[in-house]
Amino acid sequence: MKLTNELKLGSNKISGLANGVNADEAVNKAQLDAAVQGYKWKEPVKAASTGNLTLSGAQTVDGVSLVAGDRVLVKNQSTGSANGIYIVATGAWTRATDYDATAELEGASVFVSQGTTLGNSNWQMTTDAPITLGTTALVWIQTGQGTSYTQSTGIIISGSTIAVDTAVVARKAAATIGNGTNTSFTVNHALNTTDVLVQVWETGGSKELVLVDAAVVDANNVSITFATAPASSAYRVVVQG
Repeated sequence: MKLTNELKLGSNKISGLANGVNADEAVNKAQLDAAVQGYKWKEPVKAASTGNLTLSGAQTVDGVSLVAGDRVLVKNQSTGSANGIYIVATGAWTRATDYDATAELEGASVFVSQGTTLGNSNWQMTTDAPITLGTTALVWIQTGQGTSYTQSTGIIISGSTIAVDTAVVARKAAATIGNGTNTSFTVNHALNTTDVLVQVWETGGSKELVLVDAAVVDANNVSITFATAPASSAYRVVVQG
């Protein structure tokens, strides 16, 4: 049966769904549960600790100014049982309501949205049961982090685009010329500059560099002229710019 419109199930369920195999096939709940087994995602936190904290008052954590009501992942306390997810307050911090009971601890995972060092990173609590809140040391490990790039000499980064800095890095184009008839050839290098270096090499024999009459036609083309017509594919033109 082929559907040509939306399928409305209302409060009904699809049951007996076989395991999805191909990329465009639906998965069943058993497959989904297996994929996320061990992860209990919590509401994101604004920042995560990089060292032991005093768990009270507004303060700056990993370069992020935290105020009352912000969520923060505390994971580096000298007393490991004090680690966890907290709500910032003007006085003493309190554990977040989604991380203040034993049943909510094992496998807890959280996304850190900001931070000089730990911004855009994922963390999971790996301490195994049995866990007693306030007594058992709670260990957190990093499970992922978004990647950022810093440009360096010869590379330009603009938004999501990474490109070669043509003011620094030389680019090259090459073409084989010669047909036994023509004495002049136009070579398209597409480098979009008239500041180019043109060299012509023999393709056979000793492959020597040869002197020819080379001229810039425009920002993307050069002309090569010989006194006599070169044989088929006799020369290789290399343009750098």
